[in-house]
Amino acid sequence: MDEKIIIRKAKPNDFSGVHKLIMQVHKLHVSKRNDIYKDIDPMNFEEFKTELSNSNNIYLIAEFENEIVGICFSQIKEILNNKIIKNRKILHIEDICVDENYQKKGIGKKLYNQILELAKEKNIDDIELMVWGFNENAIKFYENLGMSIKNLKFEQKIK
Repeated sequence: MDEKIIIRKAKPNDFSGVHKLIMQVHKLHVSKRNDIYKDIDPMNFEEFKTELSNSNNIYLIAEFENEIVGICFSQIKEILNNKIIKNRKILHIEDICVDENYQKKGIGKKLYNQILELAKEKNIDDIELMVWGFNENAIKFYENLGMSIKNLKFEQKIK
């Protein structure tokens, strides 16, 4: 299967396939953290087109037999002239998702490796992402890619 996976940049006409995966991620977040996430449609077509037109965004698609089975949305962020932090160019992964029916087949790794190559081409210093503590599968996935914990964010519920 791995050799039949095509990784490419997203186009506006990919919206329906992308939306399906965005909904899978959003439903997971709503089910685990309904204290934070609203049960709404997280992205419409116009928002998707706007995101694609931003030159700092890199949206990749994983396709298998003309079906979108994975996505990786990332954004280049630069820190410049900060008093205490060195100048840095970071690629922040907003979402990486593989369709629940295609997980554990190397698709996520292929998406990540493509992002890693693009980051090297663009002289990025670091790749970063945020993962929820409840998402143990994602944590294991990122650790297996060679990523490490940069910082931890704690919370204490008041209400």
